[in-house]
Formats: sequence, C-alpha cells, structure tokens
Amino acid sequence: MTAVKSITLILLWVVAAWRLPGAIRTPRQRALWVAFASIAAAMTLGVPGVMHAVDAFAGVHNLATLGKNLFGIVASAAILDFVTVIARPESVSGLRRVLVPASAITMTTLTVLFALTPRPEESDNFVETNMGSAPGTAYYIVCFGSLGLAMAVATRLFWGSGRHAGARWLRWGLRTLGAGSAFGLLYSLYRTILMLFGLSHTDVEASRADLVADILEYTSISLIILGSSIPAIGVRWRVLRDWRSLREIRPLWAVLTRAVPHVVLDIRSMRPGPRVRLHRAVIEIRDATLVLADYASPDLRERADAAAEQYDLTPEQRSALAEAVLLHTAVAAKLAGTSPAPAGNAQPSSQLPADFDFDVEVDRLRAISEAYHSPAVHALTASAASTTHAPVTAASEDLSDLECRTRPTSDPQASGAGSIPVIRS
Repeated sequence: MTAVKSITLILLWVVAAWRLPGAIRTPRQRALWVAFASIAAAMTLGVPGVMHAVDAFAGVHNLATLGKNLFGIVASAAILDFVTVIARPESVSGLRRVLVPASAITMTTLTVLFALTPRPEESDNFVETNMGSAPGTAYYIVCFGSLGLAMAVATRLFWGSGRHAGARWLRWGLRTLGAGSAFGLLYSLYRTILMLFGLSHTDVEASRADLVADILEYTSISLIILGSSIPAIGVRWRVLRDWRSLREIRPLWAVLTRAVPHVVLDIRSMRPGPRVRLHRAVIEIRDATLVLADYASPDLRERADAAAEQYDLTPEQRSALAEAVLLHTAVAAKLAGTSPAPAGNAQPSSQLPADFDFDVEVDRLRAISEAYHSPAVHALTASAASTTHAPVTAASEDLSDLECRTRPTSDPQASGAGSIPVIRS
C-alpha cells in the first residue's frame, strides 16, 4: 500500500470521526458523514491485509471486493443526497423516493453479477482478473455506471450552488467538491472504458492503466475531503475573528455603556456565541453614540475634524481620530451631569439600516476604540475643546507621538474592505 493511499485512508477516518458529532446533532449533515464513512470503509476493504482476512473468514473469494463496491454505491448516493440538500432542498424528499430503491436495485444487481462471475481463486486485482470476462465486465459497468451517473449529477449541482453561494468559504468549498465529483466521473468513465477494451481483447498495459485510475480516484477523494472541510474551517476562522474584534471594541463599549447604561440589551436568558455578542456590542455602541450626540456642542465635530487634519493621516485614520475626540468629549459631558442639547431627540434603536455593512462597521469601531484610549487623543480632546480653528499646539509631544505610532493595519482580514487603520497609543 503506497504512502498516498495510507494518508488518504487515515484522513478519511479522521474526517468521518470529526463529523460524527455534527451528524448526530444535525440531520442535514448525516448524508455527508455517511459518504465519508462509506468511502473510508471501502478503502479499508481494499487494503490487501484486510481484504485477505475478510475473504478467509467468509470463505468466499474476493468478497471484500464486493463489499468495497457496495460501500462505493452507498457513498455516491450519500453525496448526491448531500448536494441536493444544499442546492435544491425542496427536491430532497422526491430524490430520496427514487434514490433509495435505485441504490437497492443497483446493489442487488451487483451482488447477483458478482455471484455469476467466475472466481476460482483469490485475486489481488479483481478488475484485472476479469478483463475480457462478460460477467465481470457487466459487474463493473453496473458498478462504475452508477457511480459515474451520481458524480455527474453531483458535479452539476455543486458547481451551480457554488456560483450562487454568498459566503466566500462556502463558495470555494462547493467548487472544490464539484471538482472532486468531476474527477470521480472521470474515474468511472476511465474504468468503464478499460473494461470495454478488455471485452474487445484490446491490449492495455495494466500497470499504467492502474496508475492513471489511482491518480483519478485519489484526486477525487482528496478534493472531496478538502471541499467539505473548507466551509468548516471558514466558520471557525470567522469565530476567531469575531472574538478578536469583540475583544478590541470591548473597551469602547465599556466606556460608552457606562455613560449610557440603558442602551444595553437584556439577553441574560440567552447564551450567545461570539457573532451574536459582536452584533450586540455594535448595536449598543451605535445606540450609545446616538444618545451621546446630544451632549456635544454643534461645532465640536468641525473642530475635531480640523484637529485631525493637522496630521498626515489617511482619511480613515482621520475619521477614527475625530470620532474618538467627539465621543470622549460627549462621554465626559454626560458623566459630568451636563444637560443634553434641546434639539436632540435621538432615541436608541437596535434596528440597523438595510445597507449597513457590518464588517466595515466593526473595522471602523476597532480603529475608534484604539484611538479613544490613546493618550494623545486625550490631549487632542482638550485642544479641540478649547480651540475653534487654530492649529493644534497643546501637548505637542503627545500629538507627535500619536503621528509616529499611527500605522495602517497590515492584516487584510482585520482591515476589511476599507482598510481601516489601527491607532496605537
């Protein structure tokens, strides 16, 4: 057994074990688990030591080969069921009414043809042994024909779903699964053509034919493993990114909600994940900002923008800096007991606008949070509060320090579409 086959077999069992808890909890994941478990079982029966042990125990030549091919039919049917759940969920019940009896008929036919195929002795390569045999050719045409049909339909559905998938990780995963099923189709066609050549007594170099078949088969399996793992990896990466974003905007949230505690949502009965917590923090910061807008003088925004303009910063950096100054001043006024401006009637609302870009907003709040807690921003706040349009001169050392330490983020995942900078104190 080659190293590639051994590694592929180990990966299949690892993926099957990894997906078992999800398959128990979520019905729509069970078909994919059945597919991986069946492919792993089929490949295990193809290991020479396991194959001979099964055949010797049963007393039937090449019984393990039949088991391997039956597991292959189960796997192809499970893959077809899985992609239908994703691509056309409304057709799942109708597909299963056809798929289950069709698979049962195919497996029964395969068993009958296996019994009719002469097997005078144990064979290490059942395909090669039955080249030119009518029952053996019929056996493999049924086997590879059913596999090829399932892979052709799966390829079409995977690629069609990949074009319409919204999430990038899901789109890549579906396309990779489509590539894997396409290689499965090529493998089925190649094996079928080889059997037909054998039936017509056309000479085919066995070693080279097996090498090509192995390349197609293991490429298909590897792509299916990879394609099914990409969306799961993407989800876990997003969870880590959400935790990091939540941790970075949490200091800003703490300051604003201390000044405006009534904007905090009551979700004590829930056990939210990081994505929900991040949404909650963004909404509460937004609501607190609406309330605090009444505690800033009408011209403070202009003065904060003018103060930020004194530095050679990107537009995003200047915006974050000015917003931090504005919020810092408003929080101080609110905590000092200052009355809100008479014209301010804004009320907190947990509803976000339809065109709201959540990821861009999170990146913006991360930048504001770091700017807010910069020592230089405290100096800039004092300067903006005491100066109308004059250049900023107070605390020049702190402000120079802000300019030196201000850098755009280098993390493309953190920066988002707008490349929001991070202002470090």
